[in-house]
Order: sequence, then C-alpha cells, then structure tokens
Amino acid sequence: RRHTRYEFVTGVQTCALPICFPVTIHSPEKSIVIGGSITNKLSTTVPFTLIMRRGTDDTYIQKDRRVETDDPFELMKGNKLVLQTGDKLVISAKVDNSIDAVFSILQGVS
Repeated sequence: RRHTRYEFVTGVQTCALPICFPVTIHSPEKSIVIGGSITNKLSTTVPFTLIMRRGTDDTYIQKDRRVETDDPFELMKGNKLVLQTGDKLVISAKVDNSIDAVFSILQGVS
C-alpha cells in the first residue's frame, strides 16, 4: 500500500555533518522523494548542505547550495530520489535557525 508522507524540518541548526535533522526511512519497501523545498528565513543569503546517508556512505545531493532571501529552493524539479529502508536525508545550514525544509516522500514502492 502506497502513501505519501510529508517531512517538515524547521529551524535547522548549524553543525558539522553528519549530524542535523535526519529524516530516516522506516518503510520495509523503497521510498521515493518526489519533492522538497528549502526556504531561507533570513534577510541574507544562506548556504545549506543536503546528503543522503546509506549506512556509512554519504552522497551529496546539494553541497553549500546558496538560498536567496524570500526565494524558496525547489529541490527535486521533476527528478526523483529512491531511498531504501534505513537511508537518511541529513540537512545542515551554515547559520542557526536560517532555513526550513519540507520533503514529500512516497512510501511503499516495490
């Protein structure tokens, strides 16, 4: 049975990767990230990094991507990201409480 889950990550803190607001996939089947939006909450440009963690391997989805003020960054833009059970999306920002992130994750994909 498929369903869409929305993950809201707000007030991302500055940190050293790999720590910061992980979104962990718990579905026994594959999941697909079908959308994502990163919003800058400050009046200055803010860089963020998003990685996919599979076990001990990290893959950069975005590295030091700059988000302009009042200009949400659309993460997927028609692309899809397939996640397996235990995978994590880990997001960090260079400035405390500077961005909000929302992910749309379709679960139960075989």
